[in-house]
Amino acid sequence: MIYLTMLETEEERDIFQYIYKENYLKMYHIALSFLKDPTEAENAVHEAFLALAENFQKYFQKCGREMTGLCVSIVKNKAIDSIRRAKHYSEADLEELVLYEEEAKNPERVMEKSEDNDRILNALRKVPEVYRETLVLKYYYEFDNREIAKIQGTSKKTVEMRLYRGKIKLKEAMDEAETKSRR
Repeated sequence: MIYLTMLETEEERDIFQYIYKENYLKMYHIALSFLKDPTEAENAVHEAFLALAENFQKYFQKCGREMTGLCVSIVKNKAIDSIRRAKHYSEADLEELVLYEEEAKNPERVMEKSEDNDRILNALRKVPEVYRETLVLKYYYEFDNREIAKIQGTSKKTVEMRLYRGKIKLKEAMDEAETKSRR
């Protein structure tokens, strides 16, 4: 493992190997659920372990679930970064692009849709991060509640509660923006 060369002591190497063995498969499955490609998922896991090794002095004191949560969070962010870099599009996204091109013939509809998207994005920025992340995983990435629970390291009930509260917060933010725009 190349990561071990980045660590200073034998104790750190042993701890890192343990962390690797305990978390590799979970991290791989999470990356795969985001990226849908085994090679890209492997790359995301590799980047996550590199990041962990580079900052190991800060993290090696964590143990058990805390370390697993950290590993999951890092790989999730690496997978999302990979999606952003590659600008992946699903079939649904491609269909939406085709529909968008057809709608481009109707400039009024394009403007309305663009304004709606901007309004939603602005309101979403005002939603607390834990709810925003859950809403994005559910409605943008189209994960089911069980998958979201696995990614976030929580229960399915917690995900359902976050979705419920997140939608309330999003509606409040949109209503607030609507009220301000009327003034």
